[in-house]
Amino acid sequence: MTISKRCIETLIDLTENKLSCMEVTDAEDRRERELLERCITELKAEAAGVNASLLAMPAPKRRGRRPKHLQYHELHVA
Repeated sequence: MTISKRCIETLIDLTENKLSCMEVTDAEDRRERELLERCITELKAEAAGVNASLLAMPAPKRRGRRPKHLQYHELHVA
């Protein structure tokens, strides 16, 4: 799918506006903020002509505790 450069710039502006108006109060807001930041990065890459799917993005952060069998293993490794 091809989007014109003008449309990409408009989407970037809209995303940045939403991001600037956000108040992060909980984990869900933080995840949404991270998603918006990733969207801006991908849109800027598309505007520059780079394939956004090839960008090196950090992996999503793990949520919750590690499984018990992994916690137990870490305690007994010397």
